[in-house]
Amino acid sequence: MDLRTHCQRLSVPIVCLVLAAACGGGSSTPTITPPGPMPPDPTPLPPVGDTFDAEFLWQTLDLGNATDLGFAVSELPANQQIDGSVLTLAEVGDTAGLANVAAGGNPHGVGVGFIDVDLDGFEDLIVINGGGFDSVLYMNDGDGTFTDRTVASGLGAILNPGGAGTDGYSVAAADYDGDGDYDLYVTAMPSDFLLQNDGNGNFTDVTANAGAGGPPATQPGSASKIAAWGDYNGDGRMDVVVASSTFDNGSSAYLLRNDGNGQFSDVTTQTNMVISSQGNPCAVMWTDMDADGDQDLWVWNDRGNSTSNRSFMRNNNGAFTDDRVVVGATFSVSNPMGIDGADLDHDGHIDYYVANINSNPLLHNNGDGTFSDISAQAGTQGDFGWGLGFEDLNHDGWWDIFVAQEDDRPYLTFRNQRTSPPTFARQDWQHSTVGSSGHNVAVAFADIDHDGKVDAITASTSGSRVNLFRNDTDVGTHGWLEVKIPQVPGSGAVGGISARVVVRTGDLVQFKDITGGSSRASQNAMSARFGLGHWNGADWVAVLWPDGRQVAVTNVEGNRILQMPDSN
Repeated sequence: MDLRTHCQRLSVPIVCLVLAAACGGGSSTPTITPPGPMPPDPTPLPPVGDTFDAEFLWQTLDLGNATDLGFAVSELPANQQIDGSVLTLAEVGDTAGLANVAAGGNPHGVGVGFIDVDLDGFEDLIVINGGGFDSVLYMNDGDGTFTDRTVASGLGAILNPGGAGTDGYSVAAADYDGDGDYDLYVTAMPSDFLLQNDGNGNFTDVTANAGAGGPPATQPGSASKIAAWGDYNGDGRMDVVVASSTFDNGSSAYLLRNDGNGQFSDVTTQTNMVISSQGNPCAVMWTDMDADGDQDLWVWNDRGNSTSNRSFMRNNNGAFTDDRVVVGATFSVSNPMGIDGADLDHDGHIDYYVANINSNPLLHNNGDGTFSDISAQAGTQGDFGWGLGFEDLNHDGWWDIFVAQEDDRPYLTFRNQRTSPPTFARQDWQHSTVGSSGHNVAVAFADIDHDGKVDAITASTSGSRVNLFRNDTDVGTHGWLEVKIPQVPGSGAVGGISARVVVRTGDLVQFKDITGGSSRASQNAMSARFGLGHWNGADWVAVLWPDGRQVAVTNVEGNRILQMPDSN
């Protein structure tokens, strides 16, 4: 029985939702809907051989030169397979040492990041706050708890000078200088920060020396400012884009090319990086939508004209054209806030989800370079979305959705019902009291305690504490694999931003891109996290970079963090 087939088998879930007392909202009853009709059996994939090709790859994978890790990969017999129960998230912010971590600022002024700044293997927590609230760095102790290191790291002196917090907006991480650790780009008023990491989680402001920071900016009312790292020209070095409505020169974005010598050049005009001026840019994502080997850019703007307040900047060998109309992204979306992408129904095409007021559009890839909003049919509309992300929360091999909502509205998960086209079952999650000023709910994802389950952090703008949701889902006999990339070819940088990670188990092939800056103003752990269904490992794992270089391993043991070897 292949994975696509046995994933359709239904278990009888016991609806038992346990939230920590710190949630303040008591228990919540999830709404469970049965899966829709099973999709037809997929066309069988070719047997594992020396090469693999697919529409979502810009180059054939060479598996003949893969490193054989020697594990005996197999699927659990059907009579031993247990699918687990409904999703279970426990809010543990208080007990994790985060009781005093407040988030706040202007209505668009909070970002969170799970970033391993000291390279001990555990993701640390950064909260970038707006004016009047200090930004903080909390180190992951490895046991599910965190310790304040804001002052000792130098971050406090840079972002909270004189005890007054900088007016910050977002955070994105990348190894821009190729020295093997994660540096930070923090957007703020009146200019942005490039913070260099010494490898031990200590930071220095190198903005001026590097030619970073962008044009001067002032805040015209309720504005936002979002950064994202990506390798737009395929040279292996991390470039950075910032989109905002705050710049004094009238632009809506700037793009800095990494010149490889610690310096950046502004190539906004040279590359024709001109995004929509309708509204206030909030959702920014580098992505190779058309699988041609270069990074395209989605930018969605809050407010403005509801059919032209977004851009799809298609990358054509380092020059951009706005193909919003070409891809069919002209339907009405009035207040987009966050974005993520994944292949939701395993049809080989990347789909996107955008947070919004009233209905979060789910952009299903039609396979011809266009998209359709299927949120109503899929059951993913929501109420008032902000930060979000695709993660496989129960390890069944199908991407689920977590989305944070404004103020005291519940957060939502949408569990993938393993159908094609995709459908989802909604569950509501209470959180600590935020109040009516809890806008801009930022979200980041990581497996903070290395139990294989993806956890989530949220932060709003009301001055309330952050919420840490530990994933306590009973995953049954589902396996998992977290893939990390210690070296990018060409630059030697750690992290693998802009790489596409591909995992095969039997007849199922999954892929996910690693992003430098995610969802709403935030940063996910720098890895690709996969559920393996009822498999004990993966037939193979491959990584493909924009410049065509690749690396692969075969016969991979599951239920662990896999560090990929260096590429050829």
